[in-house]
Amino acid sequence: MADISREEYQKYMTLRDEIAQGIENSESEFMMQTYSMLHRVMNKRTKAAITLSIQLDNKEIREKRQAKLDALRSTKSQE
Repeated sequence: MADISREEYQKYMTLRDEIAQGIENSESEFMMQTYSMLHRVMNKRTKAAITLSIQLDNKEIREKRQAKLDALRSTKSQE
């Protein structure tokens, strides 16, 4: 699975919202169908984007936890 940055995730979700807004603002059947097709594709990719975002959050938490653990061990060994 590919990696995603927080910025990319936010851009993805913004684009998804813009497409949904396009459905509401469509003034022709052609544009409504076009936005609807795009929205279906985005929905399929949303699960992957959310999964990647969760993995990114978990990675950041693990790194912070490990840094804190190392600092605590370092302090304990100096005593």
